[in-house]
Amino acid sequence: MHEMKNGGARHDVGGVMMRRPFKVRRLGHFALWHTDLEAARRFHVELLGFRQTDYVRSPNGDPLAMFTSHGTDHHSFVAIHASTAADVRKAHLQNGIRINQISFQVGTLEEVAHAHAWFSGHDVPISRIGRDFPGSNWALYVFDPDGHRIELFYGMEQIGWTRRSKPPAAYLPIPFDVPSLPQPAEITEVQEFERNGESFAPGFRPEESSPHDFNVGGIRLPRPFKVSEIGPIGIFVTDIDRSERFYAELLGLTKTEDVIYRGHRCVYLRAGTNHHCVALIPVALRDTLRLDGSTSLLSFGVGMGSYAQLRDAVAFLKSHGVRFTDSVPWELHPGIERAAYAIADDGHLIQLYFGMEQIGWNGQPRPAASRQKPSMPWPEVIEESADTYAGHTIQGPMA
Repeated sequence: MHEMKNGGARHDVGGVMMRRPFKVRRLGHFALWHTDLEAARRFHVELLGFRQTDYVRSPNGDPLAMFTSHGTDHHSFVAIHASTAADVRKAHLQNGIRINQISFQVGTLEEVAHAHAWFSGHDVPISRIGRDFPGSNWALYVFDPDGHRIELFYGMEQIGWTRRSKPPAAYLPIPFDVPSLPQPAEITEVQEFERNGESFAPGFRPEESSPHDFNVGGIRLPRPFKVSEIGPIGIFVTDIDRSERFYAELLGLTKTEDVIYRGHRCVYLRAGTNHHCVALIPVALRDTLRLDGSTSLLSFGVGMGSYAQLRDAVAFLKSHGVRFTDSVPWELHPGIERAAYAIADDGHLIQLYFGMEQIGWNGQPRPAASRQKPSMPWPEVIEESADTYAGHTIQGPMA
């Protein structure tokens, strides 16, 4: 840590001097408390198409958590049974914090360790630090001012072409403490596991028996669309100024813009070039929007690979009895021209969308006056924009 000429401490993060000893790179995964994991599986796996990658069960076999992914990360969406909530988390759950965690990836394990000292020094409540299994990622969990649990993690088990996760026998003892550095590389752990005569064959692999009847960009899939990214996450907060300070000054997200809606200031923040990955909405708007008063989640965003897939996803979900709502106005998803809000079995809103405005080198979003409200009903095709298919990483085949 160094003192810079312009005042204030600066931290060496990979050879770059920064205000914080870590840098959030992206929204990595998201988890919700659920009371019915089978209902969560039906909606998120069978309908939305997230692929189940793992599970956790109690000693008597009761399901406690379901891990799913839309790509190669071990998990990008997790449903965790509310019975596992304890202590302060249980109090938050009872107060409407049905979000288990919002998880952001940093670049190194050092950053996780240094973030612990950073948040401790700023009197931010810490849930825990250590290593998570399943998933193998090292993580620090802290609480935002409303009790939402925020994770900073390094590393994530990758699910390859065999679709098989690590078996529980490969899990290492979980240290719930600031990690000593350096730690062995993951390949070292893998080789040691094999030298001990263990096999990776018992690792979880999902059964995927649905007929592949839809042509999606030349590939046969079980649905006429494929989730290609997660986020943004919209949350209701009690004090917009206090929450902005946490997410911008302490966590280090960059504010893209404010939106004033019906006299309330809403804040949109980003981690990379996407317009936003987190939206902070005053809780006073929840009743105005006629949304579920039992949860602090406005919506969980899932991006589609194309506009055609977005239209097909809406039609597919409606054909399977999924309800949609128009309660969230266009003004509350700036940077996203077209979005539809599906209602999950648990009442949470799933924001289906295509395309995200990109922020360039000057850090400025497109002026709000130049954004055109989408016509209704949606046309069959739309014209390209400067952001079409930009900022969108595609890894591996669709399925």
